[in-house]
Amino acid sequence: MRAPEWTKQEFEKVLTSGSMDAGELATSLPGRSVGAIEVVQQGIHSYHLGQDSSMLSEMMLDRLADSRWPVRCPICGELVES
Repeated sequence: MRAPEWTKQEFEKVLTSGSMDAGELATSLPGRSVGAIEVVQQGIHSYHLGQDSSMLSEMMLDRLADSRWPVRCPICGELVES
C-alpha cells in the first residue's frame, strides 16, 4: 500500500527542520518513514543543484520555486533558489 501524498504542512516541516536528520524528523511526521523523508530531502538537494527532482510532487516544486519564502537545503545548507 502506498502512502498518501505529502501535505503542504508535512513538506513545510521538512523545509523548516534545519539540520535535523530524517530519523529525528520522522518522530514529528507520523506516517512518514525515514526513507521517504530522505527521498524528499534528496529531491530538494537535487532541485537546487539543477539535477533530476522528479521524486518531488508538483506542490513541492511550486513551493521551492516561490522566492517569497526562501529555504535552505536540508542536505548541504545552501539557499535553495529556483
